[in-house]
Parts: sequence; structure tokens; C-alpha cells
Amino acid sequence: MVTTEEIGGITLFAALDPAQREQLSRAAADIRLTAGEYAVHEGGERALFAVLEGRIEPVKLIDGIERVVGERHPRDVFGEVPLVLGTVFPVGFRAAVASRVMRVAAHDYHAVAAVVPDVGKEVGRLAAHRMGGARGLQGIAAVPPPPRALVVGHRWDASCAELRRFLDRNQITFKWLTRDTPDAADQWGDPLPPERDWRAIRVVDGKTVVRPQLRRVAELLGLCTEPAAAEYDTVVVGAGPAGLAAAVYGASEGLNTIVVEREAPGGQAGTSARIENYLGFPGGVSGTSSRAARCSGRDGSARRSS
Repeated sequence: MVTTEEIGGITLFAALDPAQREQLSRAAADIRLTAGEYAVHEGGERALFAVLEGRIEPVKLIDGIERVVGERHPRDVFGEVPLVLGTVFPVGFRAAVASRVMRVAAHDYHAVAAVVPDVGKEVGRLAAHRMGGARGLQGIAAVPPPPRALVVGHRWDASCAELRRFLDRNQITFKWLTRDTPDAADQWGDPLPPERDWRAIRVVDGKTVVRPQLRRVAELLGLCTEPAAAEYDTVVVGAGPAGLAAAVYGASEGLNTIVVEREAPGGQAGTSARIENYLGFPGGVSGTSSRAARCSGRDGSARRSS
């Protein structure tokens, strides 16, 4: 249980009187996290958190890679942006080391802010600070990450089209170069490989592979191609909506679950910009496959490309 003394040590709540701290102490959840464990995932429901012990790092999924975009220390709070905007969490927050955090549900926070308006004003100021500036959420959104790969290939080459489709399906940003691309050699960084070696791919660390198999491309880009464990309780073949749903339910029941997929998560739904006949969404819905993939990863199931 979070004590009133610990609540008083958090800068945001320092102005609360003893009765208000006691009320918040009864409402707050005391959460202990191991290193790498999430206090809240990107897309999680809004709440206000405060760091009591350890160190928490905000993590944003950018181009399929989790990138650390800051850190929070004891007495710091996080969750101010979704509370102010009324949205879900735009980034996830995970423990960099063994940590302890306090979680205040949105309705409990608003009850405090209604009685102590300075708390709401400070949360609004923090939210504006987190969103603004080059290192804020607006800066992250305004500066797109560089492509993770460069691809050289003929426009009508089926193998090059297959490679580009594979990268697209796995949400890997890339730049496609052909012999007609202006300054293609400058963008590649060297003379282009001979056309007999096309298709060719160069990843961000400079490693170049000619005529690669898709499995080799996956390995270069850090996509999982080998199981992490020797044995699993449940193996799901196919990462379409049904396979991802089965993985979520299996992992949520405590089963060690792996999903094996030949190309990319999503199945046919992953190639559809919008689905008009999805139950419960009369206006149609998009992004179902990526949401399901994030959900399966959150529940602890592993995914492997074959």
C-alpha cells in the first residue's frame, strides 16, 4: 500500500492536506515491476502514475522497433498527456530496472483535481511540456525515422516485388531504387550492385545482401526467425486474425504460446486497408491485424517468421 508519506513526497501531490493524501492512499494501486515489465502499454487506458522507486522509461514503437524516448525517476509522474487529451497512452512505460509505481485511476485523479485545482494546472503544464519541443511527442511525430533498408531492383522483377511486399507487410520502412532513380548511387552510398545481382538490399548498419531469401532478410532486420524456447505448450500456425486471437487467449491462460507465420502477421486482413463487414463495427474498421499483433505480444505470446 502506498503511504501518505510517499504521496507527500511526490512533487505533484505535495500541496495535498493529510485528509486528501489519506483518501488518495486508499485509492492508489501499489505496483511492483521487474526490469522490462510494463506499467502500461502504448494504447493503454488513461491513468496517472508516479514513480516511487527505480527508473521507468517511456517506449514508442517506431517503424516496428521499440525506441526509448525518455525516462522517469522517483517523484516523477507519467500519464499526464492521455489525462489532459482524453486519449489512450501514446507511448508505453516500462521498468528499466526493478521499480515500484503508484497508479491513480482517471476518475480518482479528477476527484483530486476538482478539490485541488493546482494539481490539474500542473498536470496540464506537464502535458504541454511532454508534447512540445524537439524531444516531445510532436517532435517525434514531425521527424520521420530514416528508412531501415534500401532496396535495388527492376520495376517489373517479380522477386523484387516479393521483397517489397514482405517489407511492407512487416511494417519495415525502406527506399526502393531502380536504375532510373536520380542519384541512386549516392543514396546507396556506393556504386550500385551489378544488375545480375538484383534484387539487393542494404540495411541501416550497412550490411548488403544480393539475391537474398526472405528468411535472410528477416534475420538482417531483427525479425524473429527462431523460437526462444525449446518447448511450448501451444503452437499456433498462421498469424491471421484467428491465429492471433488463439495466441492471445492461450497466453492469457498462462500457456507458453508461439505463433508461426510464413510472411507477416495479419493474414488477408493485413492486406486490407479497411474491412467493412467486421462484427461490431458497422462503419468499417482498419488496422485490425496490427492491433491484434500488439495484443498478442502484450499477453506474452511469441511470434516467429518461417
